[in-house]
Amino acid sequence: MIPKVKLLQRLLDGGVIVVIRRVPGDKMIPLAESLIEGGVTALEVTLDHPDALSSIRTLSAQLKSRAIVGAGTVIDSASATMAIHHGAEFIFSPSLHQDAIKTALRYGKVAVPGVMTPSEMITAMEWGADMVKIFPASGLGVKYIKDVKGPLSHIPVIPTGGVNLENVSSYIEAGVAAVGVGGNLVNLKLIEEGNFKKITESAKQYVHAVQEARGMLIR
Repeated sequence: MIPKVKLLQRLLDGGVIVVIRRVPGDKMIPLAESLIEGGVTALEVTLDHPDALSSIRTLSAQLKSRAIVGAGTVIDSASATMAIHHGAEFIFSPSLHQDAIKTALRYGKVAVPGVMTPSEMITAMEWGADMVKIFPASGLGVKYIKDVKGPLSHIPVIPTGGVNLENVSSYIEAGVAAVGVGGNLVNLKLIEEGNFKKITESAKQYVHAVQEARGMLIR
């Protein structure tokens, strides 16, 4: 089992956590390979697809040390447990569920619930969450995250929903730990066409933008 501290490091290394939603199982490996080639180190497979659990198992077994795989859209303990037993190293939720957090922690996995308000952020941390996901970020925007990070700078935040190449740098500069990117990177049309090279190119752009913005923060 990967130590928790290493899981957290690998989850945040590339700065881009890719949300894979409703992608057919037979497309998962070529998609994952194209994303990893683009510098992505963390893949979130959402549980709202019949192939999700088997995809998590396959990706976890084949990718091994090249990227970590987790589960998204986890809203209860049962779903968290099944995902972890299939190889998920982190558990993301769209909302705040104490039992999902507890299950992830029980198995030594990373717990990241979805929140919107400062009160939910505080509650999530009190329940043991490792980080929080601001969702949907598109409805709140960069300014909201800047404002909320003022008094709550100690809480690691991952915005998800509406993150794109035009705003990803702004989110990083606002102090987020990483970003979650879904449909703006995992283009279903390109996947159907088998154009994984284009997805690799897009992944490289996202990772480069994040790393460049992080460099500005260090300076």
